[in-house]
Amino acid sequence: MDKIRVLQFPIANSYGGITHYALDNWYRMDKERFHCDFATMSKGLTFADEVEKTGARIFYLSCYPTENEQQFRREFNAILDNGYDVVHLHTKQWKNFIVEDICKKRRIKKVIVHSHCTRCDNNDQEIRRQETIIHEEIKKQFSEDMATDFWACSSDAADWLFGEQIPKDRIKIMKNAIDVDKFLYNEEIRRKVRNELEIADDEFVIGNVGRLCYQKNQGMLISAYADMLERGRKSNYSQVGKTKLIIVGEGDFRKAIEQQIQELGLTDKVILLGLRNDTNELYQAFDLMTMTSRFEGLGIVLIEAQCSGLKCLVNATVPKEAEITKRVVWVENDIDSWSKALVSNLEKCDRENMKSKIMISGYDLDSQIKIIENEYDCKF
Repeated sequence: MDKIRVLQFPIANSYGGITHYALDNWYRMDKERFHCDFATMSKGLTFADEVEKTGARIFYLSCYPTENEQQFRREFNAILDNGYDVVHLHTKQWKNFIVEDICKKRRIKKVIVHSHCTRCDNNDQEIRRQETIIHEEIKKQFSEDMATDFWACSSDAADWLFGEQIPKDRIKIMKNAIDVDKFLYNEEIRRKVRNELEIADDEFVIGNVGRLCYQKNQGMLISAYADMLERGRKSNYSQVGKTKLIIVGEGDFRKAIEQQIQELGLTDKVILLGLRNDTNELYQAFDLMTMTSRFEGLGIVLIEAQCSGLKCLVNATVPKEAEITKRVVWVENDIDSWSKALVSNLEKCDRENMKSKIMISGYDLDSQIKIIENEYDCKF
């Protein structure tokens, strides 16, 4: 039996949410039934060898569609010459319909447009404003005949990309699933990681995982943390002095965040770990997870943190679909609310095994892989 051939576009060297999602799914898919390739506009991928070991190919496009449309069309058409049954297009916002148009003209059997975000993600305010205007104008021109399937990671993400253009019953909410066993709480790993980070047993670790950027909003978290420390000092609440804030991630806001930490006198209280590939172990060392994002398609790190048994403080701007345990506390998007929430949640809680809750919620990777495989296979 011929394999179903799938092209996923785009992935990126930043290994952000879309790349994470696409590759995690491919690694678990049935290689006897499916062949998957990937296209990227990154100049290189640090994880390319890992991908290619699975038999997948990576195609490097030399430009973005808006930089040189003719060149892009020529290169993308050349990729499609490999004979794909499915083209899976991962999308954050509308800038054009160039790829959709190429796939339509090539009569690709299944074209999936998959929404992964809820707002324009750019660190520059004016660029965000302009991109939002463009997104809304282009969205009005989107129609059902531009793709065969319409997916989104949450209802909010569906509304953002498809609006009223696509009937609700044609949109599938595809859950950003995780490898459950990988994130379950482990006391031994907790001791190991805290020892490596030189965290004392009586210290309370507040954690945050995400790119250092406008969207993830770590600047507000640091300000709220500083305010929490001040509140604790004034009220003689000694527990606040036994805290550390650990932020995992890298991004364009790194220097600004470092400067903020220094100016607030928090160099001995805030730890920036940069990019890590062991976040599943870092969750074990945390006592409280925070997500201060201004917006999220869903927020897969919140699913991971809940799986590890953590209590999670989450910005009210994040889709409510991400709440799958009773350990999520929603917080309004301002420094004062976050400072108060931090002060009120500095007691360690029992880290129960969350496997059954994650499985019931449908966020386990194995069950989602079966759904994706069936969707890819549909009509063939």
